[in-house]
Amino acid sequence: MIKGEPLAPWLAASLLVMAAYTVGVLVGAAGSDKIRVVLTVALCSVVISSQLVIFRSRRDVEDARRAQRARPAAEELDPWASGQTLVRLDTETNLPPSAAGMLRYSGAVVELLEHAVAVALSDGSEPADLIAGRDDAAALHHLLSSMAKEPVHLQKAAKIYTICSIWQAEQPHLEEAASALDPEFHRKWRARNIAALRLRNGERPRRTDMTLPYEVVTTPA
Repeated sequence: MIKGEPLAPWLAASLLVMAAYTVGVLVGAAGSDKIRVVLTVALCSVVISSQLVIFRSRRDVEDARRAQRARPAAEELDPWASGQTLVRLDTETNLPPSAAGMLRYSGAVVELLEHAVAVALSDGSEPADLIAGRDDAAALHHLLSSMAKEPVHLQKAAKIYTICSIWQAEQPHLEEAASALDPEFHRKWRARNIAALRLRNGERPRRTDMTLPYEVVTTPA
């Protein structure tokens, strides 16, 4: 059962101030301008505060009810594997959507940086950063490929997400460097790997699919 913020103290305070104001008027205590101003300000402040609290409580209760209604029913979670795994039983890989997207994206990055390293060496440039980036991408691709062969539970998925987020933060700089070395290859590379680039953070759930435990936001290319 959803419970809102207790309203009884605020309603009691409002009634108390109203009673004090009424008594003051009846007995003539409000004849003084100062007392009348104090009573009026106190009455208005308590009444307005009570109305705001009531509005906030109703809004919070409605938000909680809306969140409860948005949760999937128990029978909708049956297609998911047991043990808090984040993949469906009918998928081709054991990786969650975000990690599956990073698997494809890291493979594409390896291809781009391999070419960039070759171009840098042929031009006599220093490819140390590109080599390090290529090795990191290859290592991540190998890690995700290995993890795809076994169930990925919640704790492991959190580690994967952290690793992928840290790795992805360095990619714009490396892609810019690769593009500067060979703009034409970079343009063709983006065209070939447009799906991996758009879905590198996971595919957005279908409108009719209500069984995903979370919604993955797709990062535009």
